[in-house]
Amino acid sequence: MDPYLFEGIVHPERAQINLKLSLSFTHLTSSTDATATVSIVLNQVVVWIDSKVEWDIFDLRNVAKSILQNELSIVGYLKGYAYEVEIRRVLNRGLGIDYVFGIDIPCIVERNKAIDFDKEILRIREKTHGIEGVYLHRCFTDLVTAMKNAEDTGFYCYRAIESLRQHCILKYQIDPEKKAEQWQKVRELAKCDEATLREIKAAADPLRHGDLVNVTSCDRAKLFIKTWDVVDGYLKNA
Repeated sequence: MDPYLFEGIVHPERAQINLKLSLSFTHLTSSTDATATVSIVLNQVVVWIDSKVEWDIFDLRNVAKSILQNELSIVGYLKGYAYEVEIRRVLNRGLGIDYVFGIDIPCIVERNKAIDFDKEILRIREKTHGIEGVYLHRCFTDLVTAMKNAEDTGFYCYRAIESLRQHCILKYQIDPEKKAEQWQKVRELAKCDEATLREIKAAADPLRHGDLVNVTSCDRAKLFIKTWDVVDGYLKNA
């Protein structure tokens, strides 16, 4: 099978980096073996991945990005640089693949396609003033971070909901020591059940303790929809 070729860039481009790397790996979720060859020249990225099986290109994109980001994290640790990597395109001649990745999360785009954007952004802005608003901004930031970091999706989705709990404590003057009461109020406002929050928490717990969790694009989509439903419900009623 022809190799998958990924193209991308390391940000910021003004901090130039050159790097070459080859490695073999086993995808923990599927137990699939593959090899990756990485070349970064003046921040321009090329990754060749050789595998005997056909991959979902979004799952493999996440693997390629993880390999790159892991290496850049070592560089960052040694030099004090905060690099980020973007994968823009994938090609596979034998499979007829030539795809440019967007910045969107398809399941969320589809879910929200009917909203009145101008109306909704004004409604949300009204809720983000003052100290209470800080917690909502943190929620939104974590949701965007979840979209950017596939392996840590569960961690950031649940932390976003934890920010809603903190918002709830402040807005409704709930005793900070009474977590059961806090979560009950969150569920009441979000119109969700305890099982939903526990499912999101279960996706986050191993990551919160430094463990590894490998998720497919399908797993992420389910987690995103559940999380967005909770946040939407909370924002409509809080």
